Amino acid sequence: MIDSVSPKPVSREIASQEAVTPSRAYWNQRDVIADFLPLAEQLQNAVDCAGNLSPFQWIQLFAMTMEFKPDVILDLGRAKGNSACVFTEAANRLGSCSVISLDIENSWEEESLPNVRKIVPESWFAPLQALRTDILTFDYDKAFDNKNRVLIFWDAHGFTIAECVLGRILPAVKEKRHLVMMHDLSDARYSGEECSAPYGDQRLWKGENAEETRVLLGHISSAVAQSVAIVDFTSRNKLTLQSADQDLHSGFDEAQRAEMRRLLGDQFFSLQGHWFWFSLNEKEGPFYFPRFEPPQQSVTAAPIPLISRLKMGARIALNRFKPDEIKHLEY
Repeated sequence: MIDSVSPKPVSREIASQEAVTPSRAYWNQRDVIADFLPLAEQLQNAVDCAGNLSPFQWIQLFAMTMEFKPDVILDLGRAKGNSACVFTEAANRLGSCSVISLDIENSWEEESLPNVRKIVPESWFAPLQALRTDILTFDYDKAFDNKNRVLIFWDAHGFTIAECVLGRILPAVKEKRHLVMMHDLSDARYSGEECSAPYGDQRLWKGENAEETRVLLGHISSAVAQSVAIVDFTSRNKLTLQSADQDLHSGFDEAQRAEMRRLLGDQFFSLQGHWFWFSLNEKEGPFYFPRFEPPQQSVTAAPIPLISRLKMGARIALNRFKPDEIKHLEY
């Protein structure tokens, strides 16, 4: 049950986790959410990719951000920019928060950004660094330097990314207040048959990301590799992997549900979440992290000056190089 008063102080070890839950954030931030809805609808239409992040998930992430009040938000896996828009709006409202959004693809720049620019002023983008870069090689120590509260949205897929999050990023924030929200994990206890149904004509899930085949790990249903990695990690470290679906179903009484639906409507208020969250702040260490080795950066040879290229070309044309020398020339 939720009431409108602030939560009672709790111990340092679990303060971050207990103080911020989806139901508490939804309720406490309900008036701020209602104020955001007109712009949220415009931004969702501009990005036009509800399949990646539904309208109610937009609002749940926004509410969690406003409730947690981070100094910096790390958005892992921007795609077309649903989450980047959510977090940038929240950062603007918080006033002292930055957003670092990482993706190696260019869907945001080419498809969504031109449409978003028609809706918001240029100043709206000030908190946002939408970087096209490799998540595996990014400098996280620099990103978190002098930051006290870190919010991480983990939406990039694959075991290699999971190894980076668990073996590189989490060690960098373990001494800071932080929350990690994970998309693409559903709670089969509260979801439809697609999350817990028999195999049907499906084969075993074999590590494919975001395909039709799913894996069921206890009550966690997913089609992405990080589901396996996070169950392993939280089990080894005896951490609680929190279900947004469970919290949303248990966190409101009937009067509060009615009030939320009145304010937000069924499109933006839902007891479904399809995401989980966790934090190392739940307990004291020690913590156990997998070994992560960033990929080796290829060393590019210094370009050969134009005059040297011309001389080489002339010597080749005049047949002044032996055949076994020519094959070693770099262009």
